[in-house]
Amino acid sequence: MKLVPMKFKGVSWHHNPREIKFECEKSVNELKAPFEKSYIQNMGRKNMIISGTGELYGSDCMQQFNALLDLFKEGGSGVLSIPHMQGIFAVFESIRICGEPKPDILEYSFVFREVMEKKSGQPPTVHTAQSGETLWDISYCYDIPIDLLVKLNPDVKRPDEIAEGAKVILC
Repeated sequence: MKLVPMKFKGVSWHHNPREIKFECEKSVNELKAPFEKSYIQNMGRKNMIISGTGELYGSDCMQQFNALLDLFKEGGSGVLSIPHMQGIFAVFESIRICGEPKPDILEYSFVFREVMEKKSGQPPTVHTAQSGETLWDISYCYDIPIDLLVKLNPDVKRPDEIAEGAKVILC
């Protein structure tokens, strides 16, 4: 089985990160009341933080890092596609070079922060794929589970590679 690469806004990691962490929290307040009582107030979920570390390999490892740095500098939000997970609408928050320099290996770390924006509108029944889009991107945009999209589109052999202009069935 070939592991699909992690992607953000159409840019793929040449080598998937070694470690990925997901930090999910809720904002909870405890309200004290008389007579040794308290009430819990659930204020809702906080934005998820996705962080990780990895290595870029090869004689072009600095160019690979610079491509990620350019993506970071570009700013804005987009869909973060991580293998075997639903796409996450996020912002590229930080990227760092870590560790001691080694020949043809560059260690790095990154942080993405989820953007929780409401999606609106009724999804159409077919989507026309744009350049660089994946099934994960489409899954996020229409709030459709990736497993369902894969079942509905058996002609798509790799969810991380869709031809521009291809028709993706949504329901």
